[in-house]
Amino acid sequence: MNIKELRKKMMLAKKDNLEKSTVLAMLLDAAQKIAKADGNRQAEEKDILAAAKRELKMAHQSIEAGIDVGNTVAILEVFIPETKSPEETSEIVAAIVAELPEKNPKLIGQVMGRLKKEYGETIDMGIASQMVRKALS
Repeated sequence: MNIKELRKKMMLAKKDNLEKSTVLAMLLDAAQKIAKADGNRQAEEKDILAAAKRELKMAHQSIEAGIDVGNTVAILEVFIPETKSPEETSEIVAAIVAELPEKNPKLIGQVMGRLKKEYGETIDMGIASQMVRKALS
């Protein structure tokens, strides 16, 4: 989702759902601040994702502290892509490692770079890293 779409959703929500509108406005503001801090540029989809992750983390911390955050978590989760399961991640890692000319621990960076490039935010890089290290050792 881009910034224009996010603004449109926010404006539409103002009529029907004030809480959703407020959360979307907060998300839009956070994405713009991230972009501004990163070279004073226009906010992009990656900034919305980063802002959504940060705001979601803060919402979970608030819940753990006993603070009612309403539907904030559900509203923000829409902006976070679903991550691949450990089984799916294992299959992806195995396929990439199978394409390598040799199993060499020095190729971890190459495999991780490809995972990040091809799967981005849809794969848990911590889990993937462990799997890559094991597969290449």
